[in-house]
Amino acid sequence: MNCGTPIVLVRGDGEVQHAFAVTRAENVAVANTGHVVVTDIGEADNQDLAGTLHVVAPDGQPSIEHEFDANIWECSITEDGRYASTATHNPDRSVYIFDVESQELITEFETSNLNGPPQEFGEIDGELVLYLFDGDERYRAIDLDGNTVWKSQKLESQDRIDELLDSSERADMQESIELLEEAYELTDDENRKKSIANKLADAHWKLSKEIHKEEGDTDAWWAHLNQAKQYYYEIVPWYDGKKGVAKVERKQAKYHLKEGDEETALQLLQSISELEEEHDVQLLTDADKEKIENLS
Repeated sequence: MNCGTPIVLVRGDGEVQHAFAVTRAENVAVANTGHVVVTDIGEADNQDLAGTLHVVAPDGQPSIEHEFDANIWECSITEDGRYASTATHNPDRSVYIFDVESQELITEFETSNLNGPPQEFGEIDGELVLYLFDGDERYRAIDLDGNTVWKSQKLESQDRIDELLDSSERADMQESIELLEEAYELTDDENRKKSIANKLADAHWKLSKEIHKEEGDTDAWWAHLNQAKQYYYEIVPWYDGKKGVAKVERKQAKYHLKEGDEETALQLLQSISELEEEHDVQLLTDADKEKIENLS
């Protein structure tokens, strides 16, 4: 029979103050007053998303027993035992603050960028706050009403990137590229950088088409083609990258054929062929293959 995990609180004189058991304790925090907060993650073989936050008073009586329809991990409690917190994992991704005195949930704060983060109560300008951590570093602080009152430099950058990406959706093509380039330079997350590179490649490609339609084969048109290809090459592991490189090099080969430079045109088409072979994906059109054969 599973008797659960024993939680024992010992006073400074070595005497047991109180003891209780939970199914499977993951994290425990103790206030100076003797209040104990525990995250109970349930039976090891339970595949359901679930967890229970327990807060036990100094006399051993339960103050809070809150069940979640999501997995929980870390918890925290104020030094005076007045407030306790925990955070949930996917898909809920939220932080919860409880008033131990009233035994009520007072704050629920979504943490879309963090998955069940560690928490720590602290103060900013004399006001109680809850710090949320990203790994070992403080990431954000919220007050008891769930308002963000402090952001790390990393979070400030992420918010700025989100703002730039949102603005780029509403801007004209040239301004959109400028906004995306700023976002690209700010981000240090590899996957997000590639995602922005994809947007930049598409934007340069579309602007090159607009310029060509209005002005023809100008230096600006060629420059945007090259910029598009540069960003598409950055995401070549993705299909969008390989497909993007192929369409740009096909366009450039067409230009060189028109200019009578068959050698350069052939090199560009062969580059598509090599990319196709390297990644085992179809990129050449029937027309491309015919041109390669005729030019070889």
